[in-house]
Amino acid sequence: MTGAYSDLYVGEITENQSRMFLLIRDYYPGIDEKWFIETWMKSNTRQYLDRAMPKWAGMMPLELANWFIEEECNNEYKKGKPWGGFLPQWVGIMYSLYQWQYNVPSRQVIEELPLDVMERCYDPFHEAGDAVAIEKLRELVIKNKDANVE
Repeated sequence: MTGAYSDLYVGEITENQSRMFLLIRDYYPGIDEKWFIETWMKSNTRQYLDRAMPKWAGMMPLELANWFIEEECNNEYKKGKPWGGFLPQWVGIMYSLYQWQYNVPSRQVIEELPLDVMERCYDPFHEAGDAVAIEKLRELVIKNKDANVE
């Protein structure tokens, strides 16, 4: 299976997104991490990464976060409780790899795998390895789609 873009960019995009999701609480103290992740996944900036556009694919996590907050959120963000632990980082990895491997827009990824589902899947999947976790998440998406068709 071929991914959404050249595999040369996968590691960098995945690493930068996962680090950004983990460190956003340090960049913007008091930010609602779930709000940030959901808004990010639906953003134009994330769509640029869906296509590995070089300007954004090469940005470091803080650069991406600042660009997004400044340009798409008009320097405003929702305050809230931290999501906690390494869950945001794992979600960043899974969302990025899922988007690439199955070539679906990030907006669709967040709809197919909402944050409450990712939270429930963290404990059973996060130690299974990325490839296994992505397969299990895909099986879950397909199962849910089949259940909604019936």
